[in-house]
Amino acid sequence: MRRILAAASMLLMLSLTLGGCKNGETVSPGEATQDLAGFSIEGSASGGGTVRNANLSLLEMRDENGDTVVTLDFVSDSTLSGEGTQRDVVNPPKYKVYTLGKPFRLVIEFESLAYWDYERAFDPDSSELVQGVFNYSPAQGGVFRLYMQLARESAFMVTNEDSVVTVTLRPIRKAAPTPQATGTGGAVDILEDEAAPAGFAYYVLANAYRDYCSGLIAAREMTPVLASDGANILLISEAFATKNAAEALMQGILGREAGAVPANWEVVLLADGKLPSYSEEMDYLAAYDVASARQNGEPVKLDVAIPDGLFLAMTPGNDGLLYTRRVAEYEAGGGANEYELLYVLPVGGEARKLIDFEFQRIESARYSPDGRKLAVLERSGESAHLYVFDVDSRDLLTDLSSMGFGDTVSAYCWDGMGGRIFSIGGAGEIAVNQYDFNVPSESKRYSAVDKKGVDETSLAFRDGEVYFCETTLERGAQMFRIKPEGGLRRLYLAADAFAFSQDERYLAYTHNKTDFTSGTAAPEAGSAFAVVDLQTGEVRGIEAEFSVFTFLWSADAKKLFYFENMLSGNAGEGEGADAASPGGDPYPYRLWVYDMETGTSRVVADLTTTNIGMSASGALVYVCYTDAETLGDVVRATYALKTDG
Repeated sequence: MRRILAAASMLLMLSLTLGGCKNGETVSPGEATQDLAGFSIEGSASGGGTVRNANLSLLEMRDENGDTVVTLDFVSDSTLSGEGTQRDVVNPPKYKVYTLGKPFRLVIEFESLAYWDYERAFDPDSSELVQGVFNYSPAQGGVFRLYMQLARESAFMVTNEDSVVTVTLRPIRKAAPTPQATGTGGAVDILEDEAAPAGFAYYVLANAYRDYCSGLIAAREMTPVLASDGANILLISEAFATKNAAEALMQGILGREAGAVPANWEVVLLADGKLPSYSEEMDYLAAYDVASARQNGEPVKLDVAIPDGLFLAMTPGNDGLLYTRRVAEYEAGGGANEYELLYVLPVGGEARKLIDFEFQRIESARYSPDGRKLAVLERSGESAHLYVFDVDSRDLLTDLSSMGFGDTVSAYCWDGMGGRIFSIGGAGEIAVNQYDFNVPSESKRYSAVDKKGVDETSLAFRDGEVYFCETTLERGAQMFRIKPEGGLRRLYLAADAFAFSQDERYLAYTHNKTDFTSGTAAPEAGSAFAVVDLQTGEVRGIEAEFSVFTFLWSADAKKLFYFENMLSGNAGEGEGADAASPGGDPYPYRLWVYDMETGTSRVVADLTTTNIGMSASGALVYVCYTDAETLGDVVRATYALKTDG
């Protein structure tokens, strides 16, 4: 992998549940069978004092005579983090220790904790009682909580000497309740049985831990819990004896928490001591509740094509969808380290990861015409990297940004065979660049095609020449072509953006007459949106009462799709633009289609974004959607929009 991830905050493990009573001793149901003097089952224990830049430097667990002893030690500042000189302290920071029940957890809460260096040396397999350890700290700062998921109910005792806090956990042995016979072999139908049977309880469960950490939802009735897979964290309520009581709590939370997504919340029935189940599908349920388009004035739910990512391209042979999936790995303090991965969803098959390479944010990806290479444009802050991978071996062939393309790549394209790739970009001045994989010497593969000025918009290769645009104050917007082997640029036509059809027969272009004083474009005399038949020379003007900035061809070249920006007076929309300010029109981008056979245009739908992709035919468009509230944390999916009416 290209990046070494920060230490994750979840240090998790599986454990065996401890046994019950010893030597056949007999006790009444619910009665503890061992000495618990000095231990607490309810309430809390607190202590500590003020520590500047407190650092939980040590966390150890050991099993000792049936108990589990947890040791925590503290210092000030962190040498390992490179921030300040680490110093000993005379007391721990202010803390509170308490337990949560069913599922059982020990919580050690601190008013403030600046560092948690214990993670670098913590052994998660040192106790059978503790199933997992994870941290929580809200994004806005403040309280820090250390959660320990327990295999069974336990009493606790807390002692403090100097900077060391010791928590001793003693599993509570109780006589098991008398089993109740059921007619279903122990299975419970929660739709029919309103009251939970003995040994079970109802809970509100939410796949919303990230929203909880970020402050998007408060939900004080919910607390973090480790899922049964030992790797994910969910939110869970207290136990309820009836389903109605749990349902009432859930509806109350959903009614007052604007950031809560109903699809991520449910009422479940759990056996005592059992952890809730998690599946990846829980992360994507909200995608099926989204009205991602508006047609005939009404919001509509489109078919979900990819529930967990954004479409990038059709795979070679049109047998699958290439897409980008966002991955979040929890860091210390409840935050998440996020990156993106490339996935392929075969037609009628299961999604699979394409390559083991972590990207900051994938903007686009294009296969070479021969299907042997894949170019991926990554955005990272203000810079961009263009990578090329071998499709068969899945190896990285080159980082073109370090080979001369620079870190401001805005557009790129392949030649007709896939041996050369071109880009608009640079490290200083913006130029048209090329990288020729056919050249044996890697150091000689890069060359600049044109350095005289270029707009960071359209770029294409056709019939041995590279096409691009440049706008100047003197001449306005113009489209040029040049032979990449060498030569001078030649004027092709007046245009500020263009797109060739996949079969290279047609050229669509716009020429928006621009007022350079105000910086706005208007569909006045002299502006044009047209299609040129490159075989016959016929030019078709497409009537539009607005300036067109974003347009693309269907794969079969029978349809040309373009956008009307209803949000800002058609002053332009960037590629993949999303809906702007909250409270405005949630569907500000109107998608039109021009039919090459009939020569007419019609409205397809109003969308939240201009980020769309083409299917293998013109009958379907893929709409890439991210929810505006969380910018894709809740919903980041691709929808199938039928375009035949």
